[in-house]
Amino acid sequence: MKLKLVKLFQSEKFKKIALVLGVLFIVLTLVISFNPKPFLKFGYLGVFVFNLFGPGTLLIPALSRYMNIFGLAFVTSLGMALNDSVSWLIGRSGDVVIPRSKKVLKMEDVLQKYGPFALFVLSFMPLPYDFIGLIAGYLGISFKFFLMPTFLGRFIRMILIGMGTVAMFDRASL
Repeated sequence: MKLKLVKLFQSEKFKKIALVLGVLFIVLTLVISFNPKPFLKFGYLGVFVFNLFGPGTLLIPALSRYMNIFGLAFVTSLGMALNDSVSWLIGRSGDVVIPRSKKVLKMEDVLQKYGPFALFVLSFMPLPYDFIGLIAGYLGISFKFFLMPTFLGRFIRMILIGMGTVAMFDRASL
């Protein structure tokens, strides 16, 4: 099973589809950011689904003026955490997917030393978290100890972004 999964992720067809979808979601994010009103009809479910596949952090400033910040942060963080779970799953494939570079070894040390706390801090920061998910999966960190800190770090970050946006627009309207 692992070998089939590795072959799938290394195939040219998969890479092309991932590239096209990535570009599509970036374009959609920009369109929604400049004109969020048509997207609002999809509500929290739409935000959740978007974050399963796309870069939802950029949606928070645009949507926080129209939606409850805590609900928006919750569905965004849940979608992003589940998206990051794919990286964790791929990481379970081991060395075939992750070459043993100095960066990987350094991140392994951090995750082994600090565990879920490191995942929380790293998910709070605006980093390409897929790399961290890969390593967490490779190290055999349990899914629950990966998902919870990942979700909580993202949740707090999204709340702060949403509150900062609302405060900025409230101040600008004075």
